[in-house]
Amino acid sequence: MISNLFGISDKTWIFINTFAPWFSAIGTVSAVIVSLYLARKSKPKLTVRVGHRIIITPGMKGPFPEYVAFSITNIGGRILKITNLGWKIGLFRWKIDLLKEKTAIQPTIRDELSNTIPIDLKDGEMANYFIELKDDKNWIKHFAKDFIESKSRILLLTLRFEVYTSIGRTFSCKVEKPLLQMLIKEIDNQPKAPVTQT
Repeated sequence: MISNLFGISDKTWIFINTFAPWFSAIGTVSAVIVSLYLARKSKPKLTVRVGHRIIITPGMKGPFPEYVAFSITNIGGRILKITNLGWKIGLFRWKIDLLKEKTAIQPTIRDELSNTIPIDLKDGEMANYFIELKDDKNWIKHFAKDFIESKSRILLLTLRFEVYTSIGRTFSCKVEKPLLQMLIKEIDNQPKAPVTQT
């Protein structure tokens, strides 16, 4: 017998063989764990940030240009197509004046600072988009007046920047505090509606 070739008794060989099902089970469980890990790693995932940025150019004297900056990084282990950028504010789809949900698309301009839309991002790649604040369009003022509208700071707690993808998944993030404070200041500076007397 094979056991005799190695100087192992039949009883010892039988005892060793009792562990075979255990090793087989461990191998199966390990394969399942690896498969689940790889499947999870390949799920679409983006990290998204939006905030206030100042761009300092070497040799240029201040004041330096200010921007709303959008940053999108693919960390999902697969290629993901970004199709649009947008905003959402509010909590409810039905009509509740203060917290009614509202969405908007954020247009971008292809320049030396910003990437194109749509864009394919591989794992680890990043796309950036910039909107200048101190130009004639005054983005902060128009965004606060035309999109946020409400004079309530409570509504700003629900503000989210959104990234739309070709697979139907939407990724979002809160607005960074410095930009949020700029929006609050702009809302506070908006002219108050006249009080009608009865």
